[in-house]
Amino acid sequence: MGKRISFDIAQELARAKQDNENSIYAPHNSYGYKINIHHPQIRPLYERYKEYLGENILSDKQRFEFEMIIFKMIEKKKSERSK
Repeated sequence: MGKRISFDIAQELARAKQDNENSIYAPHNSYGYKINIHHPQIRPLYERYKEYLGENILSDKQRFEFEMIIFKMIEKKKSERSK
């Protein structure tokens, strides 16, 4: 059996997980990914990108290229707003 945690700590962990799922940015991870591909606005773009490449699973290089595309889209959106 694992260690038990208090109810308060469990709630705090659940809240933190929910916050991470609501952000387009991924939490810190060992792979260095910055974009949360499970976010509802990102997932369709990710699926289309995989389809475009003809891949079911992306390599690290492909994933980083996808993230660069997303970052460019974000920057473009920011610059359009500032005009």
